[in-house]
Parts: sequence; structure tokens; C-alpha cells
Amino acid sequence: MKFDHAVYFSNRTPQEDARLWNDQGMSAAPGGSHEKWGTQNALFYAKNGYIESLSVERPEMAAASTHPLTRLLMHDLQNGAGWGTVCLRPGDLYQFDERLRSRGFRTTGVLDASRRTVSGELLEWKMLFIEEGAGETLPFPFFIDWGMPDDERIAGLLRTGTMPEANRSFRIGSCTFQVHDPARTAVRWAEVLGLDAPEADRIPLKNGVDLVFVQGGAGPERLVDVEVIQETGN
Repeated sequence: MKFDHAVYFSNRTPQEDARLWNDQGMSAAPGGSHEKWGTQNALFYAKNGYIESLSVERPEMAAASTHPLTRLLMHDLQNGAGWGTVCLRPGDLYQFDERLRSRGFRTTGVLDASRRTVSGELLEWKMLFIEEGAGETLPFPFFIDWGMPDDERIAGLLRTGTMPEANRSFRIGSCTFQVHDPARTAVRWAEVLGLDAPEADRIPLKNGVDLVFVQGGAGPERLVDVEVIQETGN
């Protein structure tokens, strides 16, 4: 199981989000539009994953969308901007979907997805969600398959300039979730991901990202921090 990206729910435009990242020395750019969902994004790529800043582009379309991530975005933005959730790569989504269903989880099935880039290119991929309502409890991660090997995809991002070469000095270190019962949540997530039960309130993923669960208060359970590390000498 690999980390793919973390999603920040934003009330700014992609241009504004990219400018904020760039002001911090983190090269980012607007990603484009999800034409079927009424949303848009800005993207910051690191060498082992990326951060997506997701916002509403067409409010009426987003409000009517049944897409699980859009529903979560619209729910959470009622309380303001903030971290939303994470996306992971399990490999073959169809096999992973079968595994989830065999363990009693209801899923959306594998969904087709696309984004129109700022240059007009249509990017396509596949997604999978565990069916659950948007509420106060921690949403499960969602899952993605880009339809190509990791090294091929990274090479493409570098070739097009979508991921600047300088961004390879950055990596995602951890994603921290504030929950009511860290140990129980970590065990539950490990079960979903098909991993061994964690020894602590932390789940290590294959590409160097840790999912960390910490004690929260009475508020919603959510992703609260994404650690971005800049390495020197690379």
C-alpha cells in the first residue's frame, strides 16, 4: 500500500493556493477542473506523493454531485477550509475492491475519473471509495489507480514540467489524524488496508509515509497535518 496524495479543502482559487505555496518556496501550480464534479485544484508534487488543494469551481454542480470526495468537500467547507482526507494506491483496484467487499465493506465500485488541465489536456484515472456518509467521524482513505507504473508517471510529470525537478528534494513524511480513539482507529485502518495490525498508533506505508493517529477533542475526526520535509544534498 502506497501513499498517493493528501487533500486540503480550500475556499481559495487554485491560482491563490499555488501562489501561497510558491511564496513558501514550494513550487506548485493550478491543476485544472474536474468538469463532472464542479471542482478545481492546485497541486504540489513531492518525490513520494503530492498535496491537492481542492476547491469549488461551479457551486451548483458541486452541490448536486454524488461523487464521494465532492460530498465530503461540500460538507467540510461549511465549517471553513482545512485538511480533508488522503488517497492511497493499493495496486489493482478491481482486486482491492473484491477484497474489501469480501470483508463486508460496501464500496462505490471502481469509478472512472478525469481532470481537464489548464493546458486543455484530459487526464483520466480510476478511483474507489468505501461507501460512507460525510459526517463527524474520520473518513476512510480513498484509492486510486493511474493506469501506469510509478516511475513512468513520475517521468511524465517531470517531462511536462508538472513536477519541477527541484521538487524532488521534498518528500511527504507523515499524515496526522486527530481521532477519539487512536489505537482502535489505527487497527481498523490497517484492517481496511490489508496490513498487519500496527504496533503503535502509526501505520507505515511502502513509500515512506506514516499515517499517524493522535488523540483529539470533541470535534470532528479529521486529517490535521501533513508533514513536508525538504532534504538537502539530493
